[in-house]
Amino acid sequence: MTENPHPDARAEAPPDSTAPQPRTPGRALAAFQIAGTAAALALAAALSLFAPGLGDWNPAYLAILVVLAVGSELTATALPSATLAISGSFLSIMLTAVLLGGPAAAAVGLATVIFGWLRWRERGHNFRHNLLAFSWFPLLSGLWFRWVSGLAGVHQHGPSYGHHQPLYYLLVFATFIVGLALNLAMAAAYTGWVKRERFLTKLGELRPFISAELATAVLTMIAVYLTSQLHIWGLLMFALVLVIFQYLIGELLLSQHRGKELAKLALTDELTGLANRKCFNERVDELIAAGGGPAGSFGVLLLDLDHFKDINDTLGHQYGDDLLRELGPKLAARIGDDGLVARFGGDEFGVLPAVRTENLASLTAIAEDVVACLREPVSFDDITLQVDASIGVARYPSDGHDAQTLLRRADIAMYEAKAERDSHRFYTHGQDHHSASRLNLVGDFRRALDKDNEIVVHFHPIVDLESGAVHGAEALVRWQHPELGLLQPAAFLEIVEQTGLIGAMTDHVLKLAIAECAAWHAAGRDLTVAVNLSVRNLHDPMLSSQVAQLLDRHHLAPEALMLEITESMILSDPQRALVTVEGLSEIGVRFAVDDFGTGYSTLANLRRLPVHELKIDRSFVTPMLNEASDGVIVRSTVDLGHALGLKVVAEGVEDPVTLARLREIGCDRAQGHHFSKPVPPIEFMRWISRYEQGRAVA
Repeated sequence: MTENPHPDARAEAPPDSTAPQPRTPGRALAAFQIAGTAAALALAAALSLFAPGLGDWNPAYLAILVVLAVGSELTATALPSATLAISGSFLSIMLTAVLLGGPAAAAVGLATVIFGWLRWRERGHNFRHNLLAFSWFPLLSGLWFRWVSGLAGVHQHGPSYGHHQPLYYLLVFATFIVGLALNLAMAAAYTGWVKRERFLTKLGELRPFISAELATAVLTMIAVYLTSQLHIWGLLMFALVLVIFQYLIGELLLSQHRGKELAKLALTDELTGLANRKCFNERVDELIAAGGGPAGSFGVLLLDLDHFKDINDTLGHQYGDDLLRELGPKLAARIGDDGLVARFGGDEFGVLPAVRTENLASLTAIAEDVVACLREPVSFDDITLQVDASIGVARYPSDGHDAQTLLRRADIAMYEAKAERDSHRFYTHGQDHHSASRLNLVGDFRRALDKDNEIVVHFHPIVDLESGAVHGAEALVRWQHPELGLLQPAAFLEIVEQTGLIGAMTDHVLKLAIAECAAWHAAGRDLTVAVNLSVRNLHDPMLSSQVAQLLDRHHLAPEALMLEITESMILSDPQRALVTVEGLSEIGVRFAVDDFGTGYSTLANLRRLPVHELKIDRSFVTPMLNEASDGVIVRSTVDLGHALGLKVVAEGVEDPVTLARLREIGCDRAQGHHFSKPVPPIEFMRWISRYEQGRAVA
């Protein structure tokens, strides 16, 4: 039984950027290898003809040994290390050298390499080296055994000759060592020459094989003893046992490797190859059990990439995954081997710094270095991406005495950093008063998006001021929380924006609003519905096709949908916004600029975008009767909108006097509590009926 170096691994090694450039085997080397192999064959043939006492070509024994060597090589179990294979071929060759002599052993060695190529497919220069090595070391080993056994007076008289002298079997063991030394020396010399490395260095790398081969030497002695006592039946019995043993050992080692791989996978993030949350927790708990390390304290960093969802939504998940694969190992290299970087899922990472301290200045420097590392541009093809991150820091033992507590408090600090738009924040006990409910709210909202009855829309009527008829409604999101009741946007919208769920929420609202508007049209009411977009939606190149599919599914005319965007969304990336808006405009969807007057829009942006409406923010409309400046802004906005060919909608109309004033200055439409507060779909239809009845009576 032999644990052989993989044939191709004898001359192959993983690339090392710091090592000298390897030699390229050329024709001269090929000629040397071929000539050397031919010389070994010629010597073996000459010895067989002119010195028959140095070899035995017993056909029955030779056939068994060839089949055993070749069969072992073809069925060898290659270990995942790519440098080891469980094979009985070397044992078979050395057994031949002892039983039949050097010439026959050389023939078995050549047959092993030639047929073994069918399994390993070595490169040409490696194959030729193996032919050279496996012809010479068996030949020399067999000659050495015949010579030394002759000197010791324990002559070999054929494979079936019975031996009872312990010295004979010691010489078998010594011959095995000689053959092993020759084989490894030739492998080290050739690999060292190719890689331009020292012979002793390469020989030292082969030391792991030696212990396994020494055990195989004992098996060789047993095989020789069985053969000398039972003749050919002993050799057959040993061959059968060896085949079974090789199979069982191979399966055992592969099973052990699979177990190690499964254990490794349980602690490894599949995408980045970093540690996962479980591994990180275990490492932190181990450090705590050791008293916090030599310093007795350490810091835990939890980081979340800012606006990572934009990359997934805009460029696709492949770019997002590629970015994580690039950033993870780069960050791990920055932290160092004594630290730990783990990916917890999505774009969230945990960092255990190599420097064990809870000193604020030291941890601040580490956090800033991590952010600097993440901000370095990353290029893929013709796209260069640059990301930022928010980091929360918790310290042991100040902020917790177990991994779960430390990570929870680092998470609290991270969301504080996001809320304050800071790169990092340290956990403080004052953050706890709202953190628990905040974290629960985030988790509840994620689950609510997967349900049909929690994230709902209420409709705020929009009235045409010229005719007095209901023109449509704006769809406003509400959260019907199972425990907290109906939540207004102010209770959750900021958290949703900070956690990157705003895009998914807007998609959900779009589906509900389009379906409800289609129901109005089916009931004979030709109304429009307005939906607020998020910046993530506006930068999504797939938005136009998604909206087109929704409209087609519900048989709703595109002009019945009004998408509201804000001035800040336009300014965030005018080029990408223009592409999305134009794509939707081409299918007939209309656009309104919401909260006009509160941002920093320019006429150039308004003229470039296919906008149909301006919505004046309620902060100007509600006080316009009491504040002269607000009245001027409202009138000027109405005039500007009309000059640009746009309809103008006034938000925040709370009383009939303001409504009358808006009519006087020519405002086109209005919405506000004067007409109705936002109401659920069924209540909205009831309100329309009451409103129309009131108009008919008036």
